[in-house]
Amino acid sequence: MFARRIDSDQTRQRTDFLLHGHRLMDGFAGSLDRARRAAQAVAGSGERYAQFVQRVRDTAPWRFERLPQAELDRDVLRLVDHHLEHLIPRVARYLGADLRRVIDFGCGSGGSAIAVALVYPDVRCTGFDIDPDEVALARERASLYGVAERCEFRCIPAGQSLPLADGSFDFCLCSSVLEYVIDRDARQFCVREMARALRTGGLLFCSVPNRIYPFEIHTRKWGWNHFPALLNARVVDSTVWEVKRLARPFVLRLHRVPLIDLLRPWTNFCLRRESDIES
Repeated sequence: MFARRIDSDQTRQRTDFLLHGHRLMDGFAGSLDRARRAAQAVAGSGERYAQFVQRVRDTAPWRFERLPQAELDRDVLRLVDHHLEHLIPRVARYLGADLRRVIDFGCGSGGSAIAVALVYPDVRCTGFDIDPDEVALARERASLYGVAERCEFRCIPAGQSLPLADGSFDFCLCSSVLEYVIDRDARQFCVREMARALRTGGLLFCSVPNRIYPFEIHTRKWGWNHFPALLNARVVDSTVWEVKRLARPFVLRLHRVPLIDLLRPWTNFCLRRESDIES
């Protein structure tokens, strides 16, 4: 009798857990759909969107001269739509109901932070970048998408610590940033700063080309990942193992990441900050 009661309790707990997971996924699917429709509406908003496009053109006319229209839309003008389609579904498995404060490290023109804010209305995002023009565009983009009150963007000089208290954020997003930080010491500084700003139990999500491959993923340049100084590489990819090593003395551990995600040409992984610090 006692054994049957334990089995029944365990079955009920598993069922409740699965039902809770389904409710979360149903809620996320609805939020994501609303965010996608909101982003599409912005692109069809007429004069306001046209003014933003002109602002981008004034800031970086070369993009309009060199990039095909599809690439210009995907990577610049409708960057929020792109992140809602590809980045947010990958991040969502790690974002819990207690999420409140998010860092977007290397935020660029704000696409990923704004996408997060559109899907998660209780979240406040703080983005950092070293390019003042990109930060200015991020602020304008946040206003265009109606999330300026919850998305703050700051420009900081390269090599300057994040103006954040230790352990003050729940989540840090670092998407397509580390591969452009070629210098090892500079890359280590970036990773340590992200880890420092996370609370114990906070999560670091990285999306980066995978350095285990013999060629650099963006450029397809053979050898750049493994002989960057010799070949004067301009882009050097990374791995989860490198990020964990560079974070020391902060301890980061893999958090619910499928092994296959660590082996793909473009790797996405999540690391949890532990309470202990290595000496």
